[in-house]
Amino acid sequence: MDRRAMGGRRMSAVPEQFVAFFDDAATFPPGLAPVAQAVTDHVARRSTLLEGAVGPAVLSLADLPEARRVAAGLDLSGGPVEVSVVTPAGRLHEALDVAKGVTPELQVVAVELKTAPDDRSVWEAQIAEAAAVTDLPVYVELTAAQVSQGALDLLAGTPLRLKYRTGGIEAHLFPTPQELGDVLVAAVTAGLPFKLTAGLHEAVRYTNADTGFTHHGFLNIALATQAARAGEDRGVVAGWLAETHPVRLGEAVAASDGAWRASFTSFGTCSVGEPAESLHRLDLFPAL
Repeated sequence: MDRRAMGGRRMSAVPEQFVAFFDDAATFPPGLAPVAQAVTDHVARRSTLLEGAVGPAVLSLADLPEARRVAAGLDLSGGPVEVSVVTPAGRLHEALDVAKGVTPELQVVAVELKTAPDDRSVWEAQIAEAAAVTDLPVYVELTAAQVSQGALDLLAGTPLRLKYRTGGIEAHLFPTPQELGDVLVAAVTAGLPFKLTAGLHEAVRYTNADTGFTHHGFLNIALATQAARAGEDRGVVAGWLAETHPVRLGEAVAASDGAWRASFTSFGTCSVGEPAESLHRLDLFPAL
């Protein structure tokens, strides 16, 4: 049984909409935590409220040997460290081989597959290879250009899921509300579950005072996804993504049945406490 099914009081304290919602990507930018620290912190959260809200540790394929070594020295009475492994383009078979290896330290629960976005024939072949995987969730990371070229059609009707970036270290890496909204609508229409990554630090859309970058809020995305699932038009979906009023967003999420999680499965964050704290400020999450 998945250890999250046995979460007890800590699990029940986490609102159902946010159970296993924050994937622990501490080793990735901007956090860049050392692997040893990231794995140690991930296991330590098993004794905190965040246990119920945190999904797998997101680790690169190259970091798995060190992660296994570190985990072997920790208290794993709650089970192995669950890992979603970020896999370079062309190396899917290596990740699948690791996933098949049963060890008491690590359990691969998902693959996040990068593709070769500059060569259509190559990334189409990589998607076709991944579509044959049926025993493990595979999230295929796609760019806006790939989506515009019909890549979602190749994922539709397969076991594959979408991974999409919502930010980065340069302003142009942040999609506009309309651009992101169109991807959400397309994914929902195609019946594709998706996870997001990059730039999602706060519940509500905001502009970073230091960089000047405007970040998407993960609650904005939740409500935009809900609107897409309800068949609302692209203007309504983009409107939720552009909303900056915390009370309106908080009230809408509190009233939601959480069905948006069937599409928006999770997002990667380098600091899992940060999104939880932003929810707490909206009275949507208990104090840490």
